[in-house]
Amino acid sequence: MVHDLVARYGARTILNGVNLRVEPGEIRVILGGSGCGKSTLLKHCIGLIPPAEGRVELLGQPLHALEGAARTALLTRIGMLFQNGALLGSLTIGENVALPLEAHTDLSPAVILEIVRLKLAMVEMSHAEHLLPSEISGGMRKRAALARAMALDPDLLFCDEPSAGLDPLTSRELDETLLRLRDRFGMAVVVVTHELASIETIADRVIFLSAGRPLADDTYQRVRQHDHPEISSFFARVAAGEMRGGPSALEVLTKGGH
Repeated sequence: MVHDLVARYGARTILNGVNLRVEPGEIRVILGGSGCGKSTLLKHCIGLIPPAEGRVELLGQPLHALEGAARTALLTRIGMLFQNGALLGSLTIGENVALPLEAHTDLSPAVILEIVRLKLAMVEMSHAEHLLPSEISGGMRKRAALARAMALDPDLLFCDEPSAGLDPLTSRELDETLLRLRDRFGMAVVVVTHELASIETIADRVIFLSAGRPLADDTYQRVRQHDHPEISSFFARVAAGEMRGGPSALEVLTKGGH
């Protein structure tokens, strides 16, 4: 999927020789401290930033070499769950979920409505179809955004900090929803998260980045037991932060970064 990726912002190298492979039906988690390049890697994977060197393939196709209709067709085969949900506040939940279908299909309004209701039912949000994002909780907004990301039945789903800002129970419910959808549709899932409980629940394999390079790439259990001091420190500090009810995102390590 990602082959010898080098990413730069100006003269600054953010990722240097990163390789990442995701198998069908696998949940891949990207870990690392603030500034390690997690978000930059995700942006390259979904086509927002072209590589300085190396290449990105999505579903066997060279993403950044495609243009026009071919690129659009490929991108419709992936879904994206943004950290804050990115729902449009002026549209109802149902209208938000309908957006990808209206933009990328020729389906009739009646068929789109039926699909929207199916997707909302999959994430237990049928009751919110006619509500605005401001009228539902943060956890519900995440599930609604997940329904929108699933609208076109993607082969590959990307999630940026899906549990950020959620209480432990709501986070667990979202994890279970992701697992259920993965099992039902057989899609691959790539997740950027620091939530230890979530990682333990959903991760098949983990890649741990440090200063733009992978320190470890293996099953969660093996990475968790890795003897590299940075990896050990990461898990110890994140676990301590979660036990305190600590901050979301990677504030337990440091603020800012990519």
